[in-house]
Amino acid sequence: MLVNRKAQTITELAVLGSLIIVAFAFLINYSEKINRQQAYLQQTFRLALKEAKNANNSASYNKVVFNRMPNVSNPMELGQVQSFSNSSNVLWADGKNRNPDGTPKDGVSKYQLNEASAIDVPITKSQNPPASGTTATSTNTFTNTVNTTTTFVKNETPGGIITTTKTLNATDTLDATVTVGTNPQTFTHKLGGGSLEEGGGGKYYPDNSKTLERTRSMQ
Repeated sequence: MLVNRKAQTITELAVLGSLIIVAFAFLINYSEKINRQQAYLQQTFRLALKEAKNANNSASYNKVVFNRMPNVSNPMELGQVQSFSNSSNVLWADGKNRNPDGTPKDGVSKYQLNEASAIDVPITKSQNPPASGTTATSTNTFTNTVNTTTTFVKNETPGGIITTTKTLNATDTLDATVTVGTNPQTFTHKLGGGSLEEGGGGKYYPDNSKTLERTRSMQ
């Protein structure tokens, strides 16, 4: 009877521990998603404010970002791709920036994908105010090509201690075709490797040749 109770207790603890781990993983992923969403929202507003100030006019800024989220349950594997899309419209003008006929000049409109340079969006005369219209996107395609390699290296010391090193090498290429205004634009961005300062942090960059590498030692 005592043995059965111990077995039942161990089973219950194992199930409860698994549930707690799953709950913490969900909270971490959700809080990370909300944190990045708010960060990009504020960043888009600041970019629109800068463009409006420089143009002494109205500005519309649309930014789309793709991020690899952390994989809490299995850190040695890539996490899911999450997209964030934010737009902001700002008016910063003294009223003196006008055409010769006295009508207000057109504002500016920008579109940015990931960490690439922003693209000017043509503004039609029918928009009033010019920058209040949203970026026209008709057919957008985003394709990820992932290549991962996992290697195990076993090292044994003279003292009999065995250490296994697991290394993940991964590349992720994002190919995108976006219609900005009436012009199709193509992008090729790659997942950065290393820390955020080194061009990583789950972000995609143009002309990036780095490979994401993660190493873990197990005894």
